[in-house]
Amino acid sequence: MAKVCPQCGDAKARRSALHSSDGLSRILFTTCYRCRACRFRFYQASPVKPVVLAGLLGLALFFGWWLASDNRASVSAPSAETAYSQITARANRGDADAELLMGLRYAEGNGVIKNEKEAARWFEKAARHNVAEAQYRYGLALLEGRGVVQDYKAAFHWIELPAKRGHSLAQYSLGELYRYGTGTEIDKAHAYLWFNLAAAQGVDIAAKARDGLVWQLKPEQISAMQTEAQRISLGHPETPKPAPAAPINQK
Repeated sequence: MAKVCPQCGDAKARRSALHSSDGLSRILFTTCYRCRACRFRFYQASPVKPVVLAGLLGLALFFGWWLASDNRASVSAPSAETAYSQITARANRGDADAELLMGLRYAEGNGVIKNEKEAARWFEKAARHNVAEAQYRYGLALLEGRGVVQDYKAAFHWIELPAKRGHSLAQYSLGELYRYGTGTEIDKAHAYLWFNLAAAQGVDIAAKARDGLVWQLKPEQISAMQTEAQRISLGHPETPKPAPAAPINQK
């Protein structure tokens, strides 16, 4: 569309190219015109250029922020190898939580070759530092003979510790040990007790096991065990008993 020349009033002005000598502000924000009659060059503000420039600037800022965030993340987030090295170092210094993580790592083959013997070794270390989950897992290893020599009495000892501290799966497993007399005398009443406690924490299989024992017990036994379960669930977790003096598992 033709523009009117501000010098001669002719309506034959047409768009003209901008030059570097016109200055940055004119290049960025105006459009240049030249009158065909008197050859006068003049400028008019461009309604489009500022919008386009603002959009480009916004995109540049966004990508700059994104690249900076990505670089920060790559610097701050340790690699899996670094994380494993840190856990190993902590475990070797006797950090109980790291010892448990090492046991889980070897038990599941997470980043290392699955090794049940190494898993049991680390579970034992954490268990002796009173980590309930490690006590339970070490007890299961002893019960099933995974990575250690099978030992029912020792398995009962280690599973009983976390069960008394409120570990739901340990409570279910302890009920099983009492029900079948594994590592201890058969005691259906105490099996009912521990199944009942585990069931109260949402272990469905424990509820089924508990209900399956009802017909094998006298009403007074059931009443007594329900009272005991109530006392345990409302009370404070018991202090773990001292671990056996001699290690059960030696590497």
